[in-house]
Amino acid sequence: MHVFHVLNNWSIANKAWHFIQRHKVTTTAAAILVAVGVYVHISVPKPLFSKPTSTVLTAPDGTLLSARIADDSQWRFAKKDSVPDKFQACIIAYEDRRFRYHLGVDLIAITRAIINDISQHRLAEGGSTLTMQIARMARGNQSRTIWQKIIEALWAVDIELNYSKDEIMAFYAANAPMGGNVVGIDAASWRYFGIDANDLSWAESATLAVLPNSPALIHVGSNRNALKNKRDRLLKTLNNNGTITDEEYALATSEPLPGKPYPLPDIAPHYLDFLSKTHKGENITTTIIPHLQTFVQQTANSYCHTYQSNHINNIAALVLDATTGDVLAYVGNSTDDVPSRHVDIIQSERSPGSLLKPFLYAAMLTKGEITPRMLIADTPLSIGGFTPHNFSRTYSGAVHADEAIAQSLNVPLVRMLVDYNVGRFMNTLTSLGMKTLHYSDDHYGASLILGGAEAKLWELCHMYRNMAQILTNYDPQKRASEIINHRDDSDETSQVFSPAAVWWTLEAMSKLNRPEEEADWQQFASMKRVAWKTGTSWGSRDGWAIGTTPKYIVGVWVGNATGEGRAGLTGVGYAAPVMFDIFSHLDDATWFEKPVDDMDPYVVCRQSGHIASSICELTDTLLLPRKCGDTDPCSFCHIVNLSTDGRWQVNSTCESVYNIRTESRFTLTPVMEFYYRRAHTDYRPLPPYRDDCQMSHGSTLKIIYPENGASLVVPTGFSGTAEKVVMKATSTRSEAVLYWHIDNNFITETENIHEMTMAPIETGPHKLTVVDDKGETTSITFIVK
Repeated sequence: MHVFHVLNNWSIANKAWHFIQRHKVTTTAAAILVAVGVYVHISVPKPLFSKPTSTVLTAPDGTLLSARIADDSQWRFAKKDSVPDKFQACIIAYEDRRFRYHLGVDLIAITRAIINDISQHRLAEGGSTLTMQIARMARGNQSRTIWQKIIEALWAVDIELNYSKDEIMAFYAANAPMGGNVVGIDAASWRYFGIDANDLSWAESATLAVLPNSPALIHVGSNRNALKNKRDRLLKTLNNNGTITDEEYALATSEPLPGKPYPLPDIAPHYLDFLSKTHKGENITTTIIPHLQTFVQQTANSYCHTYQSNHINNIAALVLDATTGDVLAYVGNSTDDVPSRHVDIIQSERSPGSLLKPFLYAAMLTKGEITPRMLIADTPLSIGGFTPHNFSRTYSGAVHADEAIAQSLNVPLVRMLVDYNVGRFMNTLTSLGMKTLHYSDDHYGASLILGGAEAKLWELCHMYRNMAQILTNYDPQKRASEIINHRDDSDETSQVFSPAAVWWTLEAMSKLNRPEEEADWQQFASMKRVAWKTGTSWGSRDGWAIGTTPKYIVGVWVGNATGEGRAGLTGVGYAAPVMFDIFSHLDDATWFEKPVDDMDPYVVCRQSGHIASSICELTDTLLLPRKCGDTDPCSFCHIVNLSTDGRWQVNSTCESVYNIRTESRFTLTPVMEFYYRRAHTDYRPLPPYRDDCQMSHGSTLKIIYPENGASLVVPTGFSGTAEKVVMKATSTRSEAVLYWHIDNNFITETENIHEMTMAPIETGPHKLTVVDDKGETTSITFIVK
């Protein structure tokens, strides 16, 4: 920067020297002129104005969305590159008629001012040009003396040499005093007329043009006639010089003067506060759509008013353009009079509940570790004391992976995460744009998939967009080239998800099959097709809903900014209605195209969802992500040996091979079968072995809960006494009688439903033993804390 100033000063001195030579100025005078010129140039600050400016947020069409006052409590907008033509015409006619022709000093105006001042024996006219007024403002409005006028004139010449006339006009328009704490035409047009400066009428432009000369006249209590007379005289000048017609003059003079100042628009306050952290004092042009922003804010406020009956005070919503990622609406909170309304929830870190589940599903599909219809165990689970439960507190035994996503089941997704690896999943989330994973994988553990970490609505919406974009941007020709060149876009060094995996994920998310306990989700069945996911954090502190279509991403959070939980608060019950109301306002009836070029046909077992083995009888051919071919073949279908009437299992120890009937049967493990049969009445369990057969089939007895090595934390009830513990077991023999023992002490026997309630149990290690009426025995150990 120092080198620039030296070169610039040398250039000015060189120009001055040539001027001196042409006009035969003496050497002494020349030296003085050069020295003065260089001194003045160094004295003029760069930039010319350094006072703080307001932070201003505008829409693409220039609509003012929100603004914040400058640090010195002035409404002063940053300088724009252009000034409205009407204001330029007014200010030149009023202040500086030869603005376009002089070099900062108007000798004609100065001569006239001197004559008038002498004739009236007072300082009646200053003769300052607009450029001199800019110099005066830049110097802090020094006292009006002859010496100060000389300095302003010198500064004005330097300014004219360094800036164009349009730039000088922009300086004046941005920094002229407009009364009170309003500076510049842009701030004044909004404060006094409630409109953008480009929309000012001739009367409004003339009013603002005369204000810098007498800024106090704008106040309602001042001499309003004086302001009107000044304005109308200027309008008459414009009429006389042909700038406005007689009709325009008549209409302009009939317009009333501005009244009480308008409050500046503030329809995107939280977005302005967010952007001002990195763009303070700037004019920020955003991608916000004003009418959509207003609708989303009103929708949030309306629902917030309703939810306050349950002491739920805050709502946030974000709408993104799914194609570009542009922010179309940003509602960080309700703007009504509610607690903590100033908190921007969109940028707050909160527990995301189940919102991360689709990313795990897509990742495992991409890597070929599951198929969409693969059965996942949904049975009681304990991992180092962590015992996840489904929202309904029930189990289905086994559930297809896509249904686990559609129903947002916790236990199957925890099992999937354990198989995938927590650290590996964290890398996937980071690749998608999640920046709130502040701790190690050991810290989060398997709870990560259920909301054990924290996330921002801002990042989550962009993560869902990043996933959808993989499908939207899919190019079949590029994919074909990759195959020909033996490259695969699903390897570790390429994109996070394959297009096929994303398609299956969005298909699962678009199925309206939410747990009935959460809310009346059926009300959304008539809405346009949306791939959506809800989340509810522990303690009902946060309710989430995020949905995507090919054109839009909509994310909603509901809860209390203070972190207070409320009974009944769920994502589908509170956030989803807001999200779908917003979607109803968006014009998008399209859906994602199926990326068939990224899929291969596979024969899968209809019941297990695995790649079919040779003994699977019921199969379907599905177009699946290519890597799905790497998964293990079906292990749920087995060849079983039955008696001729099918009532018994037999083997060669008790039946002639000629009388043994073989069948392929879909079978589950005893634990999975115990829960699966409750929800699937069509499930056919294997018949028991005939009594005369030597059983080589393995154990028919299984303890379901607790698991071996489990740590049980027995809660204390309201009365202060320890609550009961329910233990469960199952047998493949429906007629079996089970005998229960704890630490070798007989407790009870069960038939049909094998559950035992035990209370209370002393803390410490224990052994549970179950024996059936055939003498088969199984045992596990557990610890009570």
